[in-house]
Amino acid sequence: GQQSAREMAPKKPAGKKEDWEELLDSAADMRLPSAHRFLFVINSLILTAVPVYLYSSIFDLDIAENAPFYGVGSVFTAVVLTLACQSRCKILRNRLLKSRNVELPSTSALKEGEGKMDEKKANRSKEMAQKRSEVEWEALALALSLTNAGFLLVVILISFFVLRSAQPLVNYLVSSAGSGAIGFYLAANTK
Repeated sequence: GQQSAREMAPKKPAGKKEDWEELLDSAADMRLPSAHRFLFVINSLILTAVPVYLYSSIFDLDIAENAPFYGVGSVFTAVVLTLACQSRCKILRNRLLKSRNVELPSTSALKEGEGKMDEKKANRSKEMAQKRSEVEWEALALALSLTNAGFLLVVILISFFVLRSAQPLVNYLVSSAGSGAIGFYLAANTK
């Protein structure tokens, strides 16, 4: 008999990627550098100390007596703020990359893989990597400043205006966790 073209073609193992598929790593394009993630965590931990100080000094909510509440509220708020910063940073980075016509690493790798690597392509690759780095740090700064300012503004509004007559402990938990949640919502829905 006759064999079809599919049967005659050399078989590649299931799950084996083509050469160009390995260059295209869109998941890596979406990841933030680990230094950014570390800065987001440190920033969030420092930022959650602001409501603790506010409530211990102004509202006389003793830290030693209310340590479990401060701990739970601070950890929850820090996690939510870290996620908000990461989400906002990714959105801002992608927007800046697009507006400045900077290629993603996977796109650059595909273009470089098409032909031999000459000096002009090497210089272009270095230039794109430098521009990507600058955009990532700019997105980091914008994400931190917008998230921090928004969180602090909402904490003040909830603490002193919305829940001014509530018990201090309830006021702390709602204003801290609520501000973090509002910040995350706004960061995730930024277009």
